[in-house]
Amino acid sequence: MRRVASLVLVGLGIFTLTLGAVLRFYVYPELAVVPLDQKTESVAQGAARVFYPKDLVVKDAQLTATRKVESNRARPEVERNGSVMVWDQGLLVTDSNNTIVSAVKHQVCLDRHTNMAVPKCSEQYVTDNKDGPTDDDRAVKQEGLNYKFPFGTEQTDYPYFDLTVRKATTARFQGTETLGGLEVYKFVQEIPRTKLREQEVPGSLVNSTEASVTASRYYQNTRTFWVEPLSGIIVKGSEKQKQLLVGPDGKDGTVLLDGTLTFTDQTVNESVQRATEAHDKLKLISSTGPLVLGGLGLVMLLGGILLGVTGKRSARHVA
Repeated sequence: MRRVASLVLVGLGIFTLTLGAVLRFYVYPELAVVPLDQKTESVAQGAARVFYPKDLVVKDAQLTATRKVESNRARPEVERNGSVMVWDQGLLVTDSNNTIVSAVKHQVCLDRHTNMAVPKCSEQYVTDNKDGPTDDDRAVKQEGLNYKFPFGTEQTDYPYFDLTVRKATTARFQGTETLGGLEVYKFVQEIPRTKLREQEVPGSLVNSTEASVTASRYYQNTRTFWVEPLSGIIVKGSEKQKQLLVGPDGKDGTVLLDGTLTFTDQTVNESVQRATEAHDKLKLISSTGPLVLGGLGLVMLLGGILLGVTGKRSARHVA
C-alpha cells in the first residue's frame, strides 16, 4: 500500500509542478494580449487660456478632452489569433460652450503584447484635417507606445508617441505611488519647446505692424502617466501643454493654448476598476497560481519520495 501511495503522490507532484510551469510559461503569454474588441473612452478636464481665431482674442476657458479608442477589425493586418491590432482614435477638445478647440484622428497598428507601433501597415495616419487624412498625414512614422504600456511594465524609460509632434519621445520612470488601492508606476514625458510649422497670421498676433506675417507655431508639453504595471493600463493621465506663435523677430507672440488637463475622477475610477480586474487575473496565472501549484507539487513529490523510502526501510526491518 505504501508503494502505491508513494507512486500516486510522486505522480501527482510531477503533474502539479508541470501544471504550474505551463500556467506561467504558456498560458500567461497567451492571455497577456490586448483583446481585439477593444473599446475605451477617457475624459480629461482643466482650465486653460485659449486663442479663438474667429474673434482674434485669448480667453480663459474650461476645457474637456474626450478620447475614444476602438479596435478596427476590418484592416487586413488583424487576424483572430494574430499579434497585430489596429486602433482608431478620436481626440476632441471642447470648451464649456461646446466650441471645438481641436480635433485629431489617429489610426495605428500595434503589437498586442507590447503596445508598440508596428511600422509596416496598410494604412496609418495622424490628422487634424476635417476632410480626412492627407498623404503627409499617412506618411507620419508611427513609433513607440500608444495609449497603453506593455504587460509587465518595468521601472525603466519608454518611448511614447505624441500626436502633436507626431513622433515618439521618452517617458521617464519617476517612481511608484498608490492610486485607488493599486500600486502604480509614474512616468513623465517632457516635450521641450518644439517648432511645429510656419503659418501666415495677422501681424497683430506677433506684435507686428504688418497686416500679415509668417509666424512660427511652437508646442511644449509635460505629460504624466500613472500605470498599473502588470496590465500596462494607464490609470490616470495629465498634460500641461502650451502652444504659441513666435514672430519673424524671434519674440513670443500670442498664446494659442496654455493649460493643464487631467483625467476626471470618473475616468480614474473606471480605469482603476479595469486595471484591478486585469491585475488580479494576470497575477493569478503569472505568479500566484504557479507558486501555489509549485509549492503543492513539491510537497507531494517529496512526500511521495519520503513515503517510498520509509516503506522500503520498513520492509527490510520486517524481513
